[in-house]
Amino acid sequence: MKIILMHNNTPIQMMGIIIVTKNGRVIAIDGGKCGDADEFKRLVTENGGEIDLWLITHPHRDHYETLIELSQRKDSSIKVGKVCYNPTPAFFKTTEDAVALSEVVPFDNLVANPFYNTITVNKGDRFQVDNVTIDVLRVANPETKSLNINDLSVVYSITEKKDDGTEFRFIVLGDLHINGGRELLEFYKDEPSVLKADAVQMAHHGQGGVERSVYEAIGAKYTFWPTPDWLWTNTPGGWKPGTGPWQTLEVRKWVEDMNGEFITAMEENAVFDTEKI
Repeated sequence: MKIILMHNNTPIQMMGIIIVTKNGRVIAIDGGKCGDADEFKRLVTENGGEIDLWLITHPHRDHYETLIELSQRKDSSIKVGKVCYNPTPAFFKTTEDAVALSEVVPFDNLVANPFYNTITVNKGDRFQVDNVTIDVLRVANPETKSLNINDLSVVYSITEKKDDGTEFRFIVLGDLHINGGRELLEFYKDEPSVLKADAVQMAHHGQGGVERSVYEAIGAKYTFWPTPDWLWTNTPGGWKPGTGPWQTLEVRKWVEDMNGEFITAMEENAVFDTEKI
């Protein structure tokens, strides 16, 4: 299969991933900001124009705005089988946190009146697209009182069964934060093999996400970074490299310590072909 990690088409961080299976079926993950919608659509069109599953990790605009943009356009030039998401816990709807509401409400409005077929996913759900299996490993904990939207991230395990009988597994963390990462480890403490993978999408764009212990449990060789150049170098505009407030350099060191390889899309879309490794 091919894993296409999208380059950000605006200065803002984003995440959009297109997976193309052996027989040309498409699985999409998030999609990025409104400014990324046209490139997302081009990639889907280039690969047949039909998405079997569109997996949404959580209600942050840099992950779901492409879905809103194409829905508002009522764009039927690409076909979508199912959009998969997990509902926002009820306590988010009553919070006075204006920032949280500004992210959550537009997404909730979209899924309440969807243009594309939208379904709710839960921990333990499994989907099959061609020779690829998608397992839902974790969804938002409805009992938590955290107002960190990142902890609403759904964790997906995507496993390709190759013709030679071997497997390639890719764990998608979205923007999973510390509490969500600890939950994930607790869920599978008696089944550690569930988390083992060949590749991992770095949580929260590679900074300020899960703790090192989550990456150690996954043990991935290939690390996918949905990270613009300024975040990769921890460099706000006009500052010296490495002097910003983000943890990217520290997380990069974790990956180096674990002998991982970096997959980035800072200059252009990155295309990773599992048949060529």
